[in-house]
Formats: sequence, C-alpha cells, structure tokens
Amino acid sequence: MIGLLRDAGMEIVSDVHRADVVVVNTCSFIADAAQESVDAILDYADLRAEGRLRGLLVAGCLPQRYGVELMREIPEVDGIIGTGQFGRCVEALEDALGGKHPAFLETPGYLQPKRSPRVVTTPAHYAYLKVGEGCVNRCAYCIIPSLRGPVRSRPVEAVIEETEELVKRGMREAIVIAQDTTMYGADLYGAPSLAKLLRELALVEGLEWIRVMYAYPSRVDRELVELMASTPKIVKYLDLPMQHGSDRLLRAMNRHASRDQMIQVVGDLREHVPGIVIRTSLIVGFPGETDDDFDELLDFIKIIRPERAGVFKFSREEGTPAYDMPNQVPQEVADMRRKIAMEALKEISREYGQSRVGSLVRVIVDGPSEESELVVEARSFAEAPDVDGKIYIGDATLQPGQFADVRIEDASDYDFAANLVQGYHPHT
Repeated sequence: MIGLLRDAGMEIVSDVHRADVVVVNTCSFIADAAQESVDAILDYADLRAEGRLRGLLVAGCLPQRYGVELMREIPEVDGIIGTGQFGRCVEALEDALGGKHPAFLETPGYLQPKRSPRVVTTPAHYAYLKVGEGCVNRCAYCIIPSLRGPVRSRPVEAVIEETEELVKRGMREAIVIAQDTTMYGADLYGAPSLAKLLRELALVEGLEWIRVMYAYPSRVDRELVELMASTPKIVKYLDLPMQHGSDRLLRAMNRHASRDQMIQVVGDLREHVPGIVIRTSLIVGFPGETDDDFDELLDFIKIIRPERAGVFKFSREEGTPAYDMPNQVPQEVADMRRKIAMEALKEISREYGQSRVGSLVRVIVDGPSEESELVVEARSFAEAPDVDGKIYIGDATLQPGQFADVRIEDASDYDFAANLVQGYHPHT
C-alpha cells in the first residue's frame, strides 16, 4: 500500500502531525491484536475530530471482519479497505478526501502483483518476503481463513524478481513469510513447493541469509530438511508452530500433526541439520484443556526443547469452531498455565544461551542499541528480528547491515553480550 500511495504522488511522513491522511493497517487475529488496532484508530480519530487530519482510513483484517459496522462505531473513520482490496488504497484515499466514504470489502482474493511497488519499512538490510496469502488449515481457534481466504501463491519468478530488487537496495537477509509457508506453491505447481522456491532464492547474488517462518509441522518433508542441511544461505533456524503436546487437544484444535509426528520432525531436523534452532508457538487454555493435557504439554516441551518459543492464551474468537466449544477454561487458569509454560521455556532458552558462551558466531548488525550509543545490536542465525533476543557488541563503529565475527562472552535468559574477534575483518 505504501508503494502504491508513493507512486501515486503522495508523500509518506513519519510524523502524524504533518499528515493529511492516516491509513491504519489492522490485525484482528486475536482479541488483544484487535484491541491494539482499535486503540490506534481511536488515537487518530481524536485528531480527525479536531480537524488536524483530512482523512482517516482503516485497512486490513479489522474492516474485513466487522465491515461497515466499524464506521458506524467510529464515525471519524472516513473509509475502510478489506484484505482483498489493498490494491485500491489510492482510490480509497482519493474518495475519502473527496468527501466520500469508501467501503471496499469484497471476498479476500488479493495477491501482490508481480511488479508491485515496495517500500521497505524495516532497516534496509533485512526484509520480510511475503510469498503467498491465505490458509486452508482451518484450525479450530483461528479466524485467518475467513479473513484472508484460500492459499494463493506468488510465482517463483515474481518472488525472485522482488528479491533481486531488494538486494540492490541493500537487503542481505530475506525472511520468508506467509500464513503457512509450507503450503507455498500448492495452488500453482500442483504440490507444496517451498523447497523449489528456496533453491531459487539461494541463487540470488548478494543475498546472504534466508530465514523461513511459519512452517506447518506435518509439511516439513525430507526434501526441505535436506535442502536446509546442504544450503549455507538458508540459516539453520526454523519457525515451526506446534500449538500443543496433547493429542486430544491437537485433534480438538483440528491440527494435522500428532504429538509423535512433531517429535519426529524435530528429531529429523536436529539429526540432519546439526545446531538448528527451533522456534515454536504454543497455546494454553484451549476449551477442554485439563490438568493432564497441560502436563502432557510440559512433558512435550521437555522433549522437543525449543530454543525459541512463545506461549499464547487461547483467545475466544467469534466465527471459529472453538468459540462455541464446551468447557471453556477460566482466564485465571490459563494465566497460570501460561506462566508455568513460559518458565519452562525460559529455562531451556537460558541453558541454550549458556551453551553458546565462548563460541564464535557470524552476526548481522541491526544498528545502535537503545541502551547505549557505545553498543550495537546484532543477530546471529539463531535470532529472528522482533521476536527473538539480541546480541550486544561493544563497538559503535559497526554499521547496520554489516556482518562481523564475534565471540559470545555472556548470556542472559534471551540476550547475549559479545566481543569482536581479534584481528577480524568486516564482512561486506
């Protein structure tokens, strides 16, 4: 959307007080995300009511879910753009400035065109590479299929073309995302084709790291495992949302991988990709979760020992099968289970961190630390931006996007302190 607006002659500003129009792109995956989106809209609604903005548009999942009701509830909103209509953002903005109230809410079907403009909002050295839209997994707790529609993959050629352009602009790390990356290409090539895409990405000159997020456990096949093992550019890190360790709960969630299958997948990855870091996400408080189910989850955590993990409380979302399920778990029980699970995972993260002390690693520098101008923040293969810890290096001369060799000197629960290796030569 930013690229389309820019190409239409509009200037993108970082200070809202300089803006004529604000576009709030929203999430409504779970209640907390929806509330965060609403809070942001209300902040800008105040500016709109005061006349300091000429227009306020809301885009994404929130309007897709609630439709024109959103405009009735927040009358300061001038127009809405659903998930299937991102390509009409320029038209929506012009309509809003012209006194109209556009509501573009067709069935989700949008897919980024081959040569669409792109403005990178991350630092230039890494970017999220969205390879597809939509999901067909139909997990019982998840509203994404109704908000985003079925799986739609971008052709390999389009992804490569965008990657090459981003590399010219300074990207060194591509973070491959979709609602389910392991379903990539199923609609275009007759079968999931993530490995096919990754092989082509690895050939892009100037691209140093490829990081894969949101891989569905039952679709991690031998081809993908062997490719990760044999391709240096694909970092030894895989985001593998597993959600629970109780087969009874996994069936209730409509997950398509059993406890044993997930243990097997993690075992295969660790056997064939030595040193791989596994990130996962888990849910506690799903309807019907008993103390025994939770004990199974804790045992599962001890078996798979994910180096990186997040635990979410079940969010009861209208429009999902789980909303009407019996035996909803009280919030205080879910809170306690989340706390216990996070403590177990923190201990694993701490032990992993301690095991790395004294090791040499290659890092990419993200930039100056917010804590001190004398320290820079960096990441190794084991840390994805935004969700994982950081490596702090006491050398302010390192530049964002620069690679360096460091020795890890200390580790906390999630973060690290490191020093440059003596006599190192900066990687270009």
